[in-house]
Amino acid sequence: MGWAQVRFWVFVVLVLGGPAVLMAAGDPRTTDLGKLALILGPATFGLALNMGFGDRGRGAASWSRVGAAAAVTLLVATAGVAVALVFGGAQFQAAATTPAVVAKAAAISALTSLLEELGWAAAGVALATRAHGRRWGVLLLGLVWAAWHLVPVWFRVGLFPDLEAGPPAMIAAFVVSCVIYRELLTTLQERAGSWLAAAAGHAAPNILLAGLIAAGLGGFGLGAGWMLFPAPGGLVFPALALAALAALVALRMRDRLSGEPSAR
Repeated sequence: MGWAQVRFWVFVVLVLGGPAVLMAAGDPRTTDLGKLALILGPATFGLALNMGFGDRGRGAASWSRVGAAAAVTLLVATAGVAVALVFGGAQFQAAATTPAVVAKAAAISALTSLLEELGWAAAGVALATRAHGRRWGVLLLGLVWAAWHLVPVWFRVGLFPDLEAGPPAMIAAFVVSCVIYRELLTTLQERAGSWLAAAAGHAAPNILLAGLIAAGLGGFGLGAGWMLFPAPGGLVFPALALAALAALVALRMRDRLSGEPSAR
């Protein structure tokens, strides 16, 4: 095993093992520390093991494509919410909320999404692809990303209550969603030449959903209704994300055939 593989798997052990050990203790204080370790671990360990950002040396980012990344994933999330509303997988409920509450939820979601991608996109992609190549590296990273989300689900600490309450099939769908979503975010990152495209692509739908939930969106049906869950864990979101990914791949192939520079 080479040094690149060692660094990647050390990253995996640290980002999964640290929070798991703390949450397994069962004490509320250590559980809270586990939540903090979960949020900060990927960025802290990823940047340290990668010795900085994976995009360094690639030249200037394409800011228009960073914005386009947000637009792509926002379209996916909006379509997912629309499908859930139309087919009864979600509905708006009476909620005692204010614009300030909605804004706070959106801001927190934006911050946590940025912190996530500091670990997974800014460093994790570089660690994974140097260790295992582009195809297998991103696939493995998507699986680790899914496992990272499922650590608090396993210990039922309340971070992802819908997944905790859902059937096993919802967990399987979540894992598949994470693999597809990581590939989509990495493709957007490569097109823009910056990890910020992955951050924008991750933050945009999270901000939308956090704001809508704070405004009263809910009633996500379990049982058979989990399939319409408008985020990773349902079946609609990965299908839409896969369609977006296929469109980007087709665009890249068209650009190559026409002789135009497709993207970094």
